[in-house]
Amino acid sequence: DKKDEEQLNLQSLTEEDLKLLKKTDPFLYYSIPGVNKAALSLKKVDHSKASQSQSQSTKVTRKKRLTFECHPSLAMDELLVGMGEADLGEIDGFLTKLLPKTQ
Repeated sequence: DKKDEEQLNLQSLTEEDLKLLKKTDPFLYYSIPGVNKAALSLKKVDHSKASQSQSQSTKVTRKKRLTFECHPSLAMDELLVGMGEADLGEIDGFLTKLLPKTQ
């Protein structure tokens, strides 16, 4: 696939280009070493520094990922199957205590 072979020149990217890339091509965006490192560290991505690669190369090629995770709604559906109204009310009360109150 031609899109899989696409390379990105990090030197030519602006902060706005990176923000747009995140929406238009997330696989290529997360292939950028600075972005990937921040995401894996659960840190906010500093777009002004993300395009500065630690390696000698200034070009990034899209990396492929395969995941077997299910969407949270599927996990919740499976969890809630067979629960009665009393069980759901108990869970609702528990979640209400955990979540901050909005005003």
